[in-house]
Amino acid sequence: MGSGLNPEQGKIISDINQYLEDARSISIQQTRQDRDRRNFYALSMVLFALANRLIDLGRETVYFRGYAGPEEEIRNKAIFKRLSDYDVIDPATRQDLIMLVNFRNQCSHHFHEVTKEDLNGVLESFPRYEAYVIRMRDELSRTNMITRRQAILLTGIVLLICILVVYFLFG
Repeated sequence: MGSGLNPEQGKIISDINQYLEDARSISIQQTRQDRDRRNFYALSMVLFALANRLIDLGRETVYFRGYAGPEEEIRNKAIFKRLSDYDVIDPATRQDLIMLVNFRNQCSHHFHEVTKEDLNGVLESFPRYEAYVIRMRDELSRTNMITRRQAILLTGIVLLICILVVYFLFG
């Protein structure tokens, strides 16, 4: 891809865009009860899949940019905390994504409790999710940008070299 993304990153973003489009095309406001129920189930599963891929995108960004070491296992909600800690996403986006993780968990473990209002709450956050995808794509594409960890390491090395130069010149 010419976008600077690897194929897996591109696939995640493509999936997210497809799920956003699919969710917009499903209405749960039908008058026929049987159609409404099918659409409720369909929309629930599309939003569940969307949540999983938005989490995948966050996880990919956290590891790719070095905001977590490869040995760290980061839970879903912690992904968004880490992105917020590194000023990649704002607190409001973080909160919306944490609410999406809660929705995902509810679908996964307590689907019988999911309501139309829950679905509408997720749908209302679509503009923020779309902005998040753009931000993550930009973050993943910036391969030449050094991470905070790299900046600290580089600063430490420069400082050590300066100390050694002073020591050997004046020591």
